[in-house]
Amino acid sequence: MWKVQYSRWRHRLPAGLLLTVATVVFPQVAFSQTASPYPRRDFQAWLSLNGTHPLGEKTDFLLGAGIRYGNDQGHLTYRRVTTGVAFHVSRFLTLEPFYQYSVGDSFSGAIDPENRLSFAATVGIPWKRWRVSERNLGERRFMADGQEWRYRNRIEFRRPIATGRKQLSVFVWDEVYYSSTTRRWYRNRFALGAGRKLTNRFSVDVFYVHQNDGYSHPGDINGVGMTIKTRF
Repeated sequence: MWKVQYSRWRHRLPAGLLLTVATVVFPQVAFSQTASPYPRRDFQAWLSLNGTHPLGEKTDFLLGAGIRYGNDQGHLTYRRVTTGVAFHVSRFLTLEPFYQYSVGDSFSGAIDPENRLSFAATVGIPWKRWRVSERNLGERRFMADGQEWRYRNRIEFRRPIATGRKQLSVFVWDEVYYSSTTRRWYRNRFALGAGRKLTNRFSVDVFYVHQNDGYSHPGDINGVGMTIKTRF
């Protein structure tokens, strides 16, 4: 029944909105469970540092790093470094080719290194007092056990809050993942948080994140995170 309704309406709705609605309303279809001897759930803490350096009027150099700590696993579960370039084509469109190297620690004790080539196209528009952005990200992943293509679609709503001299904002975003290995939409990641501009060069976002994933282990994650942004 759901497949009939999807076929009837999919050409009438924007792609990003359709994916978000489908994953929220039908999580049991999009993110079905798979059998594994390892635990599916974990509570994690995420910390990221993202830096930009201007190379020109519409071009920035990107540099980033991040770590994740798994409470149930009791150690760092993920580390990454990222570098790339951002081309601000217009006020509404940004293109970002970048490279990422990461290492993940699984419940089984295996260490999984990965090299990743990515390209992101982000469209952002103002809507009333909100800034609405949609990021379309394609990734070529090179892992120890093989290669795959992955597509990610994220929609974010961010709004400034008037609080005197402090520059604050609130935001919410939702991201869905499609993999050439699983051949289906296998992950949904949702975040809700607030940000503050500390100085002209530094700002910070603090957020709660929830993930449903019917493929990875652990796949179902609750966590708290912090992203520090700097322009150097």
